[in-house]
Amino acid sequence: MMRARVRIKTNGDAQMLARALKPEAHDDVSRNKMEITEENGELVISFEAEDVVALRAALNSYLRWTKLAIDTKEAIGVLK
Repeated sequence: MMRARVRIKTNGDAQMLARALKPEAHDDVSRNKMEITEENGELVISFEAEDVVALRAALNSYLRWTKLAIDTKEAIGVLK
């Protein structure tokens, strides 16, 4: 089993980002398991995957979705 943990400093947006990403973490089809939390003002995404290919795919997807949520917030002001 492959594991990774990503911590992202968010300027106070960790809770909003966690809410935006959590629906994606409950995909029963993928070869990955994710846990999304907010710790000390940081967004924390923990990954567990069957192999390195699945881990890389999950990391790429979640990092892109996180960037998209941040960019969207900046473009429109705030996400509810």
